[in-house]
Amino acid sequence: MGIKRYYAEALQTAAKFKNLLVFFVLTHAVFLIFGQWMVASKNPAVLAFRAAQLKEIQNLPYLKPLTGPLADSLTLKILYTFFFNLVFGAFFSTTLTGVVFFFPYMIAVWRSFIVGILVFGLNSNPATVLVFYGTFVLEFGAYCVSSAAGTDLGLAILWPGRKGKATRGEAVRESVRDAAKLYRLVVIILFISAIWEISWLQYLGPLLKPGELPTP
Repeated sequence: MGIKRYYAEALQTAAKFKNLLVFFVLTHAVFLIFGQWMVASKNPAVLAFRAAQLKEIQNLPYLKPLTGPLADSLTLKILYTFFFNLVFGAFFSTTLTGVVFFFPYMIAVWRSFIVGILVFGLNSNPATVLVFYGTFVLEFGAYCVSSAAGTDLGLAILWPGRKGKATRGEAVRESVRDAAKLYRLVVIILFISAIWEISWLQYLGPLLKPGELPTP
């Protein structure tokens, strides 16, 4: 199968999931803004939670390889970020959890809210803002696709007729086939996102203060 046809099929499948994709795009945007608004409103509980998270963010286990054994290799940092986001950020968190169809939505709400409260007012440097929002659009765009795949899987289990199939098994198999096609988009978007994020962080690193890492 040629590359053009390979991704044409993925885009056709994504078109079938238009409503779910729009739903997750709006969910991420709304709760990102809501998190920022809560900080701007100086909600005491949110401010305390934000302070604790900012203190801990540099010690998160999944970030340690980027500042440790992989620190000197841009290529390895890009590949590590890509595979981590693909396996844990997308597949396990937003697709596999979709067997309970509303879990991907809950994860989308939580992630976007957390990102919103963490990034509000951290750094007004235009380059840093560009890196963050570019990363957010790409990375969370991929998560919208993977979340749609997961939600569709859960709905196929709950409501087989939605997939136009007579049995639950047939509906799940159809959902898995659709998810495999959607993941063609997830892979390419997350790969571009990793290149964008890590390349810019490599350049901006010396200009950033602790806690100003512009990454979701």
